[in-house]
Amino acid sequence: MKKGLVGFLFMVLFVVTGCTSEKEVEGTANNGWPETLRLGMMATEDDNNFARSTSDFADDLSEELGIEVELFEGQDYNMMIEAMRAKKIDITNFGPFGYIIAVERSGAKPLAILGQSEESAMYQSVIVVPKDSPARSLQDLEGKDFLFVDPASTSGHLFPRASMLKELGLGNDELEGYFSSVAYSGGHDKSLLAIANGDAAGASVCEFCVEMFADSGLFDVEDVRIIMESDPIPGGPLSYREDLPEDLVERIREFALSYHEKNPEYFEVMGMKGYFPVEDSDFDVIRDTAERLNMSPSDMLN
Repeated sequence: MKKGLVGFLFMVLFVVTGCTSEKEVEGTANNGWPETLRLGMMATEDDNNFARSTSDFADDLSEELGIEVELFEGQDYNMMIEAMRAKKIDITNFGPFGYIIAVERSGAKPLAILGQSEESAMYQSVIVVPKDSPARSLQDLEGKDFLFVDPASTSGHLFPRASMLKELGLGNDELEGYFSSVAYSGGHDKSLLAIANGDAAGASVCEFCVEMFADSGLFDVEDVRIIMESDPIPGGPLSYREDLPEDLVERIREFALSYHEKNPEYFEVMGMKGYFPVEDSDFDVIRDTAERLNMSPSDMLN
C-alpha cells in the first residue's frame, strides 16, 4: 500500500511538473528570458542602408542570445519612449534627451554609449543652410523659416536651442518669434533633405548626420553649408527596460561592447566607431541643459 501511495504521489508530481513546464509564463523562455526580444529603431528616409544595418545587428544579437530578436519601427522619440513604457520594445538607441525622458517615463537604463572612442563619446549639433543661401551666421536667419528635428531631439533641437539662446541673448520663450516660422521635420534626414532642396532657410541637425546621409546618397553634401556648431554633446545610449532579467542584460551589454569587432560597418553607417561603457550620471549634463532651458519632459515632447 505504501508503495502504491508513493507511486501515486510520484505520478501526481510528474503531471504537475509537466503542466508547470507547459504553462511557463506566456512569451517567456525556460531560463526566464523572453522568447522574443524587441529592438526599437527609428524610421528614416534612407530605409535600405539603415534598416539593413539594424537588421544585421538584430540577427547577430539573436544568434548570440539564442532567442528571436524582433524589430519595432517608431516614427518619433515620443513613440519610442511610449513603446518602451508599454513593453512593446525591450532595447533601443535613444538620443541623450530622449534617454533622460525615457528614464523618468519608461524605466530605461543605459547599456552602452555610441561614440568614436571610450574617452570621447561626444558629438555636436550644427546649423545648416542651403548652399546658395546668403546666410553666414545665425543672425542672418532672423525672420526666416527654421527647422528643428523633434521636440525631444538632443542635437536636432535642445542643444542647438540652448546655443541659440546664448548666442542671441534671448529668453527661451522668445526664440520662436525670432524666426518667421519654426517647424519639426521628424528626422535629421528629413531636415537635411529640406535644406538641400531649398525648402527651408535653416535647420539644426547632428554633426555626423551631414556626411552620413550624404554618403548614403540622400543628397549631395555640397548642397548644404554649416554656419554654426553647438557645445559638445554626449552620445546616445543603447538602453533597456529596467525589468529585463539581469543575466540577459549582461549578455546584451557584452555583445554590444564587442560588436565593433564583428561588424564595424554597423557603426560606420552611423558615423561612429562602436559602443562603449556608460553610466546614468554621464547624462547629468543633459539634465542640466534641460534645466537651463526650463523644460520639463512634457515640454520636450510637446
